[in-house]
Amino acid sequence: MLQTRHEILSEIRASSFVPHPRHAGFETFDGLSTWMPEGAVVDLPRVKIEIKRLDYLRNLGMAAGRPDTMLRFQQDCYRLWYQVDGQGILQNATRNTFGNAKPGLLGIMDRGERYTYLHQKGPFECFLMEFSLLPSQQAKCYWNSEVEGKIVLEGDEKFYFENLVFDCIRVIAGRNEMLGLASMSRIIEILVVLFKKGILVIGESQFPKNKPKSLVAKAKTFMKLNYASLRHQAALARECGVDINYLNVIFFKETGMTLYKYLMGVRMEHAKYLLEENRLSVSEIASGIGYPNANSFTRAFRKYALQAPTAYRIKQEKTHHPAPTT
Repeated sequence: MLQTRHEILSEIRASSFVPHPRHAGFETFDGLSTWMPEGAVVDLPRVKIEIKRLDYLRNLGMAAGRPDTMLRFQQDCYRLWYQVDGQGILQNATRNTFGNAKPGLLGIMDRGERYTYLHQKGPFECFLMEFSLLPSQQAKCYWNSEVEGKIVLEGDEKFYFENLVFDCIRVIAGRNEMLGLASMSRIIEILVVLFKKGILVIGESQFPKNKPKSLVAKAKTFMKLNYASLRHQAALARECGVDINYLNVIFFKETGMTLYKYLMGVRMEHAKYLLEENRLSVSEIASGIGYPNANSFTRAFRKYALQAPTAYRIKQEKTHHPAPTT
């Protein structure tokens, strides 16, 4: 029989919540940050699912004196977002789109794009899961994964999904794993919901050289995953199995951008996130996203954002952390 979130949480001791290691002012379940089961990779006949990380964020909102908390996210894989409690605004900063976030919101944050969440009302709780979808070794096709938006679960669907989430957390927090199978079985059920609801769509197609869209999709994926280490376009040509000049031509026809411009955009979105986080120097950011030195990165960033990296950092700091008024 399915249990409610409150029934499951009552079985997890309050001491299971600990300060979050990456987000100041938040709590998470003890054990989630270090959890990595034996079965974190599931290789199915046609697709391989790699679970990178589970996370849970809890903030008491007004009671904690932080009603307007802002969170930033960016990752090289997909990130599931499920809002358990609280209301706020979820923004895709890369595409400059906004949406209301409320209990029951289920969606996916795409690879390489910047997201912010501004909490506005009530206690805040959210479940997150980072994962990758790749072709399995047995697959004889190219898989094109696409994010198809978000939905709000209600009624029985919300009840069922929350039961999966908190039952998984209970297994991990209670150290009730069986070779990783206990948590992975629940994670697979969570992924099934994403596919059934059409939030994730997997397009299966053969990969001959005369299918431009497949080539472009593969080139995009490769650049998103290898932006930091991609030094020469020859590696991209080898990955796609075509001449680089031909790939550039069809890429421009499909996207209106050259391969170089697209790769620069991927790198610059990561740079913006790192500048906003304000933890690394400009030289460290340059090295981390694939530039040989700070000067070459600064020139590229000026061209992309029409301002220097340091100016962008200062502007973002003033925007999100304005000086107190007297």
